[in-house]
Amino acid sequence: MREGGPLPGSSDSLVKLAHSLAGAAGTFGFVEISARASVLETLLVEQADGGSVRAALDALIAEIERTLA
Repeated sequence: MREGGPLPGSSDSLVKLAHSLAGAAGTFGFVEISARASVLETLLVEQADGGSVRAALDALIAEIERTLA
C-alpha cells in the first residue's frame, strides 16, 4: 500500500475506471474483481477517506493478482 498523498488522477476519472473495470470483470465472469471494483467505485463516489479508498484499491489489486496467478 502506498503511503501519503492523494491518489493520482482526478476523482471523476478514477470513478469511471473503477466502474468500467467492475462492468468488464462481471461480463467476463470475474465476480470477485467486479465486486471489489464496485466497492472502490462506491467509496470514490462517496468521497470516503483516503485510508478506506487505499484499502479498497489494495484489495482490488490483490484480487487481480490472485486471478492472474
